Amino acid sequence: MTPLAASPALTTDFLLLLVGLGILIKGGGLFVTAAVRIARFLQMPNVVIGSTLVSLATTMPEFVVAVMAGARGTSSLAVGNTLGSCVCNIALILGLSATIRRIDIHPDALRTALFTMAALGVTLLIMTLDLVLSRWEGVILIMAGAGYFAFDFIDAARRPRVQEVAEAKAVQQTVTKGGLEWFQSRAGTVVQFTLAAGLVVVASRFVVEGAVGLAGAIGVSPLVVGLTVVAVGTSLPELVTAIGSARRGVSDLAVGNIIGANIANLSLIIGAAAVLTPVTISRGTQLFDFPALLVLMGLLVWTLWTQHRLVRREGIILLVAYVAYITTVVVIALPGKQ
Repeated sequence: MTPLAASPALTTDFLLLLVGLGILIKGGGLFVTAAVRIARFLQMPNVVIGSTLVSLATTMPEFVVAVMAGARGTSSLAVGNTLGSCVCNIALILGLSATIRRIDIHPDALRTALFTMAALGVTLLIMTLDLVLSRWEGVILIMAGAGYFAFDFIDAARRPRVQEVAEAKAVQQTVTKGGLEWFQSRAGTVVQFTLAAGLVVVASRFVVEGAVGLAGAIGVSPLVVGLTVVAVGTSLPELVTAIGSARRGVSDLAVGNIIGANIANLSLIIGAAAVLTPVTISRGTQLFDFPALLVLMGLLVWTLWTQHRLVRREGIILLVAYVAYITTVVVIALPGKQ
């Protein structure tokens, strides 16, 4: 196929991906806002909404993209989106948050989340040593993720601390601020929730079709597109929440929501994709992307556990690490198809 012949298809796929990401970002933000308002109307404890629900709601775009990719049989895109979002959450989002304002945490409050995230990363690496994530392994991951979030939900509701409740309220204000007055009502919130969920589903289809087509047109694996463009786009709800939380000085929940989103990515999301169809992992992913993610996780756990904070210098280091990671992914992909 000549470059001229490929040009119209390339342009169409790029626009499809771009439009899909735009709608996905907006729909994801509206979904998070509506989900938090519904939880508030149901009188769920503030700390549960802030610490658990927000983490799950912000991963809605990643979940639908991974499921769509799995259903389409494009497992590499599902893997790329999942791993890329985790790397983006740690290096880009926490890096930006720490650059804006120093992040102080209480290690006891995040101990379970930190080690659960790290354990899931190692477990996923071990499960995919044969370069396949089977359906039964996907079921195990879903059960592990569901068990963690159930525990987190019950623990937060049973032992609310004054500081955590105050932080959770600040997170809610960050997530739900603004918007038309009618959408603040119960009926308006339900309508917004339904419309936002529909937007996310439709946009995810655009993203998957555009990403697969674009990858084929430029001669790289959908994994690369998933690790880069799609991962950043689907992680923007986490970015908005984290930066807003950092500005409000609610450090524990800003970090906690990022860690919770990673736990959801590494269990519920990639598990759901594997249940639909076994996920194939490339050798390059096994040798580079998994180790890169585990190194970032290890650095985050070590830093937060020993220093109890992330300062601007460390935020800049994380941002540089993210740029280096993305650059390496693109350079590796350039010589030809993976």
